[in-house]
Amino acid sequence: MEICKEEESFVRKILMKLGIENNIESCLIGEGYTGKVWKISDNFCLKVSTKIDLMDIPESFKSCENLCVPLKSGVSQSGKYVGHILRYLNMCSLESLIKNNIKLTEEQAKMILYDILKGLNVIHENGYVHRDLHPGNIMLTKDNKKISAVIIDFDDMQPMNEETKACFRYNGYQAPEIIFDDDTYDDKSEMFTVGVILWELVLGRCPFGGYNFFGKIIEESWDNYTEKTAYYNNRTKDALKTAPQYLKRKNGISDECFDLLCSLLDFNKSNRITSEELLNHPFFIKETEKSFKTKKENNIYNDMERD
Repeated sequence: MEICKEEESFVRKILMKLGIENNIESCLIGEGYTGKVWKISDNFCLKVSTKIDLMDIPESFKSCENLCVPLKSGVSQSGKYVGHILRYLNMCSLESLIKNNIKLTEEQAKMILYDILKGLNVIHENGYVHRDLHPGNIMLTKDNKKISAVIIDFDDMQPMNEETKACFRYNGYQAPEIIFDDDTYDDKSEMFTVGVILWELVLGRCPFGGYNFFGKIIEESWDNYTEKTAYYNNRTKDALKTAPQYLKRKNGISDECFDLLCSLLDFNKSNRITSEELLNHPFFIKETEKSFKTKKENNIYNDMERD
């Protein structure tokens, strides 16, 4: 991972202010499309990005354990870079599970989904949409014996209104109204994404969306994707058209899980379930917050600790 001089200087100044003497090369732990991430302690990390639009994050986001939002931010002297201090999340992303073909039990998936929905419900209740929700932006983290799923990367979050559009239409996780019509992106659009993620967690490879339709392709070769963008985008459209036929059979999952998938992946947006309604779906109704925590403490996620 290359670090330019201005970026390196900005990072060093931040670390110096925090009283941290880490070697910046050794604590660099990740790089995304718009920035890099450094681990600065067991509890915190630093994200430096070239996307400098600083949005006021509602206080309720900061108090939600299932959202990882900036705790403090600052802009470089030139205005080219912005630095965010964030919670350090110490396990893997859901995308890592999917890439490694780790299929979860319904009970394991239920724990993860419940956490995701708690985070999304806070986002949606405040009138926002994440816009870049996919398994790579959902991390698992372990605190003592408790493992939680946490939504990350709010660079593309926007207020929800009639003008709101998707961050990217063809990432394999978008709803029909986005892929086919480039329609308004809202909370119901984000619920379709949750449906594709749930499918990948409990059933494995999704035949009409998911990681294999974009994430895997750009990981193998971004140049190949840019050269054949029209081909891959049309491939995503054609695959999504087949979704209804896959929702006609249960595929060996419980009635509650199948009903949940159908509610999330409904092609008619007005019929699609919301995050608030989902928390009261029969898939979860037998469980309480207390029982979820107890199961987490019993380390139900053993298989997921493999990266």
